[in-house]
Amino acid sequence: MWKNRIILLLMITGSGVLVSNYGGNTAYALFYGTLILPVVALFYTFYVYIRFRLYQEIGQRTVVKGDLTPYTFTIANEDYITFCSVKVNFLCDKSQIVHSLARQEYCLLPNTKETLETHLRCNFRGEYYVGAQSVEIVDFLYIFKITYPISSKLKVTVLPRIVSLKKIGFAPIQKDAKTQTFQLYKGMDAMDIESRKYQPGDEKKQIHWKITARRGEIYSRKLSPEPKEETTVFLDLSAIRKEELEKLFIEDMILESVIAIANYYRENNNMVRIVYWQGGLQQTMIAGKGDFNHFYHVCNSFCFNTDYPIEALVQDSLLYPDSGFHIIITHKLTEELYKTILLAAEKGKSMALVLIADNKELREDIIEGLLRHHIPVRVVLQEDNLEEVLAW
Repeated sequence: MWKNRIILLLMITGSGVLVSNYGGNTAYALFYGTLILPVVALFYTFYVYIRFRLYQEIGQRTVVKGDLTPYTFTIANEDYITFCSVKVNFLCDKSQIVHSLARQEYCLLPNTKETLETHLRCNFRGEYYVGAQSVEIVDFLYIFKITYPISSKLKVTVLPRIVSLKKIGFAPIQKDAKTQTFQLYKGMDAMDIESRKYQPGDEKKQIHWKITARRGEIYSRKLSPEPKEETTVFLDLSAIRKEELEKLFIEDMILESVIAIANYYRENNNMVRIVYWQGGLQQTMIAGKGDFNHFYHVCNSFCFNTDYPIEALVQDSLLYPDSGFHIIITHKLTEELYKTILLAAEKGKSMALVLIADNKELREDIIEGLLRHHIPVRVVLQEDNLEEVLAW
């Protein structure tokens, strides 16, 4: 392109010298012709921008991070002149087109089009644009290259992944509440227990003798299972001061960790309490699929901008006497958090830590201190598989 510009400049200079020294129709024709050419070329690029057509479609506007969704891209020339060079630039920072486009620069003859049907993958949660970003148009002389933004971009909402866990390696073994046997506990007052008619298979010790004698029919005690301790998860939504893509990775891994843990307990019919700070102290109890689905969609609106420290949330754990196990999910490990965890452990709280970090910021001294006090620590790095780390 620079070569063509230099040649054009030399032509204008040379024709100018001819006009100045010799004059004549030929010299003037060359001079004005070389002056008009760049004007025509510039007008041509603007005309192509107005007349060319670009169409793009995505299978759905709400997708899950990492999933493939159909993507169709079409560029068309519906005019009567040739479009010499049209190059399309695609967004690739947060999303990725699975099959890289073999031809990004197109020469379109009149009434022709180029179509590509492929798939697109979104690499981070949130709302952002995907697909074509801008178009570069080059004139027929290859002198001007003008970049125009795409006015109609594709905006998608990307939900976090739901990582399915077969187990949480550092958590106490949880029994499925639906498979618990019914027991009559010592000290239960038989008159305070709900009763029902006797059914074949009921044990004799479940027979409610007082009601049986009063009603003349055999009644059994309708017992409830022993209340189970819930698990509390502390979610750190404090600001992450890193480069944009690294920041997005850490945010995603924090949310995917809490979602995976909540889903694990939900699938095993156990209660889990999510505690976090978002415009105030928030608590979400997850006891079933409906609770989990609601929390999952709320996660996409979380902002990592709170100034409420995670250690303050942990200190509040004393407010939840029904919680038998506590999991802290954070991206920074500080002396204050270390002391808070040890203090909670001394008071009989069962603690565990999931740290989303990079190798540069690992506090090996603090991690070793927690391990010496038999507090499980799991570190998730960018290259790690979340399922494997949590299951270990």
